[in-house]
Amino acid sequence: MRLLTVVLAVARRTVTVPVVVLVDVALVATAPVSFAVAAGVALLARSTRPLRTVALVVAYAVIELSVLPRLLGGGERDWDELLREVLGRGYRAMELLLDVRVVVESGSAEAEQLRGAGGVVVLARHCGPGDSLFIAWLLAVRYGLRLRVVLTALLRLEPAVDLAGDHLPLCFIGHNRRRARARVGRLAASMGAGDVLLLFPEGGNFSWPRWRRSVADLAAAGADRRVRRFLHNTHTLPPRLGGAMAALDGAPTADVLLLAHSGFTDDGRDRPLWRLPTHRDLLVRTALVPAAAVPRGDVEALSAWLDRAWSQIDAWVENHAELPHPLTGTDGRAHRR
Repeated sequence: MRLLTVVLAVARRTVTVPVVVLVDVALVATAPVSFAVAAGVALLARSTRPLRTVALVVAYAVIELSVLPRLLGGGERDWDELLREVLGRGYRAMELLLDVRVVVESGSAEAEQLRGAGGVVVLARHCGPGDSLFIAWLLAVRYGLRLRVVLTALLRLEPAVDLAGDHLPLCFIGHNRRRARARVGRLAASMGAGDVLLLFPEGGNFSWPRWRRSVADLAAAGADRRVRRFLHNTHTLPPRLGGAMAALDGAPTADVLLLAHSGFTDDGRDRPLWRLPTHRDLLVRTALVPAAAVPRGDVEALSAWLDRAWSQIDAWVENHAELPHPLTGTDGRAHRR
């Protein structure tokens, strides 16, 4: 199995690395033309979003081109520091080009509280492309923690993420749930003071089709109580138990950090991939739950605890979604497009 994994990785990277490098070089080389075209579109649309979009794509290409040789070389002394560097550059690009930033709500957990001897399992809401970068930045850069992340195996098609998995504790999971739980459990078991394991129990970004499918699946499984609960939770998806249980069983002394955020849309839900957020704050609220207060080893008790926590997250999102303003438009910032 190990040999097959290595062979598949080599075959995959033989394709993805050259393709992505060529695309990135082309994006950088044609940037002047792209900016000229975007400027024309921006004038017609009376919006800066086309220019911001091109600038962000070019910035991403530059960051990736600068990081790939270091990942391929494998000579870094501190891979966690490289991760913080990349996350910092990505965050600064988003902040400068899109005018978006992370704001932590008063009353959230402080960095000093997240350095327990058994590490911390972070269970975060997932809503819209990009939120995971901001959450990772918050944990690794602002709080200075060593980050472990559970990711979908599809992200191996992005060579920078794929190669980083050779040097950093990234857990790529596919459709084999038993294997995925085993990998998450092993990763959690390796945690110590200053380590955090980031999971997204919903399994994907919020969307109405996913929400309807999730509720229908619960109904088909006879989980009537969960159906009634999640019919009222209209900003989050029902959390999946497998990954969270594997992490908590693997790290029995780890505290749990519940993380909610406001998203990048007026209603706090998902947004189209192509519509980049501008002039927004990602408001984050966290709550630290001591290890002793988290039910472990009991599937039903943990499921009920996680469902209650997610209902609280859903209510927080609903209460913090931006309301339309009758004079300035849907987001209260119509003059800052």
